[in-house]
Amino acid sequence: MDLLKWNESLSVENIVIDNQHKGLFDLTNNLILEYKDDINSPLIGETLSSLLRYAKKHFKDEERLLREVKYPKLEEHEKMHIDFIFKIAMFCKDVLNGKSSVVNEMIEYLTDWLINHTSSADLDFKNYINQVA
Repeated sequence: MDLLKWNESLSVENIVIDNQHKGLFDLTNNLILEYKDDINSPLIGETLSSLLRYAKKHFKDEERLLREVKYPKLEEHEKMHIDFIFKIAMFCKDVLNGKSSVVNEMIEYLTDWLINHTSSADLDFKNYINQVA
């Protein structure tokens, strides 16, 4: 599986949010690398737990910013975040219970979700912020 690559077309032109998105990409890339090295690596569970904690903080920060600017699609955006956290928590549970067969599915979900979310839902936020400013 290819590593995720950040590029400026994904930028929402907010340094905090962009840096957090890059952090999510980095953590996902760590999972991809760990998976290639050893499907049963204990690092997979640790990295996945770190990614879950990091995502929760990022979503909290992003949602606070969206509330501040009265983003009209906030509820829809929050639902996407809730769904993501739930799905990752289920993957964490499976990995911690030794179900290494879910690792590939998890990595595919993460990479697809991050690329699609940052390139559509978050860019919609960027466009809204630019209109409000």
